[in-house]
This record gives sequence, structure tokens and C-alpha cells, in this order.
Amino acid sequence: MKTIVVVAAGAADRPLEDLGGRTPLEAAALPCLDRLAREGRAGRLTCAPEGLRAEEGAFALALFGLDPLAFPDCGGLLEAAAFDVPVGSLDQAFRLALVTADAHTILDPTAGHVRRDEAQLLLAALGEALDDPSLLFHPGNGHRNVLVWKQARDVRVATVPPAEIVGRSLRQALPRGTGVGRLLSAIERSRAILEAHEVNELRRDLGENPATLIWPWAPGVTQTLPAFAARTGVGAALVGVEPAAVGAARLQGVPVITPEGATGLPGSNLRAKTEAALAALATHDLVILHVDGLTAASEARDFVSKVETLERLDGYVVGLLLRALDDGLAARLAVIGGPAVSSETGRTLPDPVPFAVYGAGVRGHRKGAFTEVGAREAGFQVDRAHELLDFLLHLAE
Repeated sequence: MKTIVVVAAGAADRPLEDLGGRTPLEAAALPCLDRLAREGRAGRLTCAPEGLRAEEGAFALALFGLDPLAFPDCGGLLEAAAFDVPVGSLDQAFRLALVTADAHTILDPTAGHVRRDEAQLLLAALGEALDDPSLLFHPGNGHRNVLVWKQARDVRVATVPPAEIVGRSLRQALPRGTGVGRLLSAIERSRAILEAHEVNELRRDLGENPATLIWPWAPGVTQTLPAFAARTGVGAALVGVEPAAVGAARLQGVPVITPEGATGLPGSNLRAKTEAALAALATHDLVILHVDGLTAASEARDFVSKVETLERLDGYVVGLLLRALDDGLAARLAVIGGPAVSSETGRTLPDPVPFAVYGAGVRGHRKGAFTEVGAREAGFQVDRAHELLDFLLHLAE
């Protein structure tokens, strides 16, 4: 049985005062998702095991059925794989965020979703000014980039995601560990180098947040992930652009499909992504369709955009897929509403998230909606996210 898994990353949230005490999932009009929850099997999913952060790669690995506890040092390695950045066996790779910061805190962990061409110019200027051959800066998609620290595999570094620092002390959240002086120096020197760059001068003139500081986090080292097809006996494909998911797919030999207009932002071309997923299903048994515009809306602390993006996802993704199933497509459909991201703080939440499965071998058993409360009331919980894939693939056996 073929399976489509839609990852609505960032969909789950907590109640917001501005939404009358409702979550965005409760406030949005989501007839297709609600049908999925009503006619299928709904439940809650814990996205990352205790001690690991979903956003540092734990959830990306779990999506493919890998226990993230068995691969704890992936982090920036996934980002590097997504952007074709080579990481040597003695190197350490970091996710490198371009952020807007003042002297005390991070104000915007995405620097207004700075564009890739701007990031290229900023990181080139930074590398030239630092002139440190052990620190290599590689542009990614804009605010998410890669730093490779050569010959530093054994340097143990504790880091904090940039979204966690918004409104908190930047100094207290700096990377820690033995031998991190070179890294701390690069962060501190980046402030003066980036502040005065013409890219940021132009961004300020346009009313956009400047990228005024680098923030390395989620260190990772080279390791081998088992090939997905050999491990599962299933041919899979990923449709999406989210770097951690793309990197996890590539490291397991899973092909990645990037439709035109797929940006990972709220305005991403969701119809094109859905059509690409349906086309991929013709030649693959499993297709994972990753949608991350909800995370971007949450990081921007824009609950209005989040509700609007949820409604677009309901129509252009879930609605189109349900129509295909109604028209005779022999497949199962699963939707995962996480990891949860707060649209009040922009931070990833540890909360369990809703999911629902619909199609052959699934019996509808309840009334309800695709919401955080509805999922809790369904009484079905998966505490180890990496076990969900096996459940989906063998549901009818």
C-alpha cells in the first residue's frame, strides 16, 4: 500500500490571547483536516525524545524511522548534506544562522528571512575579514547556512538555538565548551563586520531587519546513516526544501524533489508541491511532503499568517490529496502537525502534536477535529516518533 505523509511543520501551538484563547489550529477553518481526524485514526505524537531538540535534527531523523538517540551528533551534518557542503572526517559542522541582534539579545532569529544572495555576500565578507582557514562559511538558503570548523571533531560544544534567545541574555547563551575561543571570537567579530555591510544598509533602507550577527548552533560530525531502501524495503521520496529533512533524506539515499515555487515560507507554492507528491507516488511506495511555511510564520510571531497558511494547506495540500483518494488513488494519507512552534515566542515547543491517518486499513472511530485538544481526546499516543513510520507502512498487515 502506497503512503503519503504530509508534515505540517509548526502547525501545533498553544492557546493565544489574540485568538480568544484558541490555538491557530482551532481558529482556522480546516474542513479537510477535520475530515481526516473524523474519518481516520487521530492521535498525538511526541516529536523528540527527552534530552534532544526536535529542531536540531531529531524529528528529521524520526520521520524516516531512525531513532535519533542512535544518531545524537547529526545536527549541522544534516544542513551540510542539504546544501552540498563537504564535511571531513575530522571536521565539525554547525548550522549557522544569520540573525538580527543588539548588544543584549537576538531580536529576529531569521533576520527577516534574509535572502540567499544577500547571505552569500555577507558570509563572503565575513570569511575574508576573519581570514581563518579553519572556519569555512557556506551559504545555504538565506538565514540558514553552514559553518565547517576544520579539524575540530573532538571539540565538545554546547549550543542554543537562536529562537530560544529572543528576549533573553545573548551572553549567557553563547556556545560553551573546552576550546571554543575561536568560535566565540568569530561571533563577536561578526557584529562589526556585518553591521556596516552594504547589504544591511540596503535592508535598513527598505525597512527590513538586517543580518547583524552569526549564530552557530547544532554541531554535527560525519557519520553514516543506513540506506533507507535497504533498511525498510520501501522506495521513498521527499518533496520539500526544509534543510534538516532534505539532509536526512540525502544521507539515506532518498531522492529529494523541489518543485518550482517551493520556498519554505508562507507563500510557498503548495499546489505545486502536492502535485509533485502525487506524481512521485507513481514510482515510489512512500512520499513525504514537507511543508514548513507554518514554522516560518511562527518564527515571525505572526499568528495571522499562521492561520492563513493553515487554511491554504487544508485546501491546496490535504484537500487535493483527499480528492485523489476519493477518485480511486490506492494510498493512505497521514498528516503530522509538528513539531509545534509557538507563534507567540517563535520557539519550538516540546508539546505532543496532532496527527491523523486516513485510507485503506484505517477505521474512523470518533468525532472531533484536527486540533491539539482533539488529538489528546482521541486517546492514541505515539511517544517515540521514529516508530510512527513503521506503524504507517504496516498498518494493514
